[in-house]
Amino acid sequence: MKSEQVEGVVEQVAGKAQSAVGKLFGDSKLEAEGTGRQASGQLTQAYGDAMDSISAFVKEKPVAAVAIGGITLLILDRLFRR
Repeated sequence: MKSEQVEGVVEQVAGKAQSAVGKLFGDSKLEAEGTGRQASGQLTQAYGDAMDSISAFVKEKPVAAVAIGGITLLILDRLFRR
């Protein structure tokens, strides 16, 4: 498990708690900040999940990963030369 995944889950839990406290005390600003932290945590966790998947793919199929990287560089090179 990548550190981004753990950070994302922690941020989501903190955001839920902050949102609940804001709702309990009727503080809409605090509640909105908590909702924002939840969204931020979800994005961080998704990034960690993606990095974990890419890492596993590269370990399982290194030749395919290098080929994909090379093709991607060629495509980007042609796009930016225009």
